Amino acid sequence: MIALSTDYMNEIPSTYEIEKILKKISEASFSHIHWCHDWDGNHIYSIHEMDQIQEWLEKYNLKVKAVHATEGGKRPNEDGKYKYRNTYDNRKDYTSENEYNRLAGVELIKNRVDLAQRIGAKEIVLHMQLPYVAMEESEEFTKGYWTQVFKSFDELEWYCKSRRIKIAVENLLGTPNQHQINQFDLLFERYDKDFIGFCYDSGHGILTMDDDPLELLRKYKDRLIAMHLNDNVGIRNKEDLKDDVKVASHDLHRIPYEGILNWDELASLVAVSPYELPITMEIVCRDGKEDEFLKRAYDNGVKVNNKIKELRED
Repeated sequence: MIALSTDYMNEIPSTYEIEKILKKISEASFSHIHWCHDWDGNHIYSIHEMDQIQEWLEKYNLKVKAVHATEGGKRPNEDGKYKYRNTYDNRKDYTSENEYNRLAGVELIKNRVDLAQRIGAKEIVLHMQLPYVAMEESEEFTKGYWTQVFKSFDELEWYCKSRRIKIAVENLLGTPNQHQINQFDLLFERYDKDFIGFCYDSGHGILTMDDDPLELLRKYKDRLIAMHLNDNVGIRNKEDLKDDVKVASHDLHRIPYEGILNWDELASLVAVSPYELPITMEIVCRDGKEDEFLKRAYDNGVKVNNKIKELRED
């Protein structure tokens, strides 16, 4: 049993191509998917689209490990750098200073909760890109930011619990590690395990934590409920750390064992966590050799999955 993200060929919008992707995943022996389409932006799934996805899953005998939710409107890009400050006019943003846009962002997340419930997932994965520059400049801004975030999660808590869907907040690129530690500490202190958990992205860990790519997994393994497993080679040019767009360009989403991550150590940490197998790989086929890519992905994914199982049995 292994899960693969649905955007391994990058996101393809047509329904014909989406069904084709699901068919290929099934034929490659994967048992589960991670629904990753529309992980960014403002798309709202209708009940009819949800029914269509469920019909495809039944047709190709696939189950769903998780749904990737969206934090809303895409952040503006300015002089080659992402603007991580939540702006007043950013549409459907659950962290927004604009109360109408914040409420619209909550509505967008509820839509993904509904999708997860309809297609059989137990959690949604959510980005929370911190406006850390503005936080460093203003305590007042930081206080206001967290006021809006807590309002949104407070409103989502009953909605999620009543549907038995958890939110897994993901470690990200572009945010210094100490800010992310503060973020997770605040969230996990305020909300219980039945509502908020941790999604560990191993590729992001490699790029943001040179000394210890597994630092956040090690620190928050007790809240681990979702994973985006992929390998990477790190950032070769340290000057790229000064430019968020260039950092993102190093996010290669390679198959496990095709980069620098210590997969045995990762397996040992996951083995003592509450994470429910199978593992989920969020990887990208970049050379167009889809069938070969899927075979390597499945074989290497099974190695990681079986290692975790063996450690748990011991």
